[in-house]
Amino acid sequence: MKALWQVALREITERVRSRAYLFTTVLTILIVLGLIVVPTLFGSETEAATVGSVGEGNDEIIATAIELGNADDEPGDPPTISIETVEYPDRDSAVRALEDGEVDAVMVDSDEVIVASTTGFGGDSLVGGLQAAAGTVQIQAVVEEQGQQAADIIAIITSDPLEVTPLSGGDSEHSDSRTAIAYFGLLLLYLAVLLYGTWILTGVTEEKSNRVVEVLLSSIRPWQVLGGKILGIGTLAMAQLLGTVLVAMVALRVTGAFDLPPIEVTAVLNLLLWFIIGFLLYAVLFGAAGSLVSRMEDANSIAMPMSMAAVVGFFISIATLSNPDGTIAVIGTFVPITAPFVVPVRTALQAIPVWQYVLSLVISVVTIVILTRVAGRIYAGGLLRYGGRVKVREAWRSASE
Repeated sequence: MKALWQVALREITERVRSRAYLFTTVLTILIVLGLIVVPTLFGSETEAATVGSVGEGNDEIIATAIELGNADDEPGDPPTISIETVEYPDRDSAVRALEDGEVDAVMVDSDEVIVASTTGFGGDSLVGGLQAAAGTVQIQAVVEEQGQQAADIIAIITSDPLEVTPLSGGDSEHSDSRTAIAYFGLLLLYLAVLLYGTWILTGVTEEKSNRVVEVLLSSIRPWQVLGGKILGIGTLAMAQLLGTVLVAMVALRVTGAFDLPPIEVTAVLNLLLWFIIGFLLYAVLFGAAGSLVSRMEDANSIAMPMSMAAVVGFFISIATLSNPDGTIAVIGTFVPITAPFVVPVRTALQAIPVWQYVLSLVISVVTIVILTRVAGRIYAGGLLRYGGRVKVREAWRSASE
């Protein structure tokens, strides 16, 4: 274990000083900040419209339309809907203004709306808002004798009076939180597998090509080299990911670009467990694959099977979001290369029985143990074979010699 930690510490020290690691860390943080901050700078502005008014009774309907459109706005936020009114003496002059594009719609005597087209902002959305406002005004007139206030009516119309209860149980707020955490986690796992798995593969290939590995193998065993690399790069990967997530969380809190759901500790721990399992499984495969090639040019081609497996797992997890009890989701639960993507989603949706969860966990852990032993032997047999690409069977036989 001491030798393994020495290799891991060497890997961390060498890579954290490299420009590539610093560049990818800074670039990742900048991209995340850009995705969060830029929409707040150039996001959707107040939806403004100009309505021509002819006759009496239009102002009350337009004012109600503005109140209805902005009913869900948070205090201090800019209004979602803004409507400016332009008075016209008669219908013909208002219609000419509409044809010239000076107004988006024309209201006549509180009982007619004229638009240039039934599509776009000057069509369906604006007309729909005015229709709802006119209906509210009419309801107000009917119940006004009983003391019902317009604000109460608007509150009723814009609220959700029916309580939504999912069949899986639990409240929707926590369900949405678990689903968001699971989806965010599988995205992180997908990116981690492709990015940091490639780091492991290229690191092994690079040390093999420049003969550094021969120096390492003179004092420690091959499995310690492989394990130390996975441990070192895995530590750097987790540090980079956690740093990026923390920066993103702070940026979201400061800018208020998105509403963050409440975070459940159990959901985060479950996600972390499967993230570690998934990363270890793919890291072992990438490390063994790196020992089979001697040139960096061959590294991308040999990484293709692992990359495609991650892509398949990611797309199966996307399908699981819409059908967590489907055949594909159930099969993906028990396949080790897809389980880290599928199980967190099914767990978040509360769509996986306990026995399936436990069995999938056992299968995944056992697979990692077996793959570690197999990969260690392939790694040992392929490290000191130079030239072209080494076949798995040749590496296996070389290790036994």
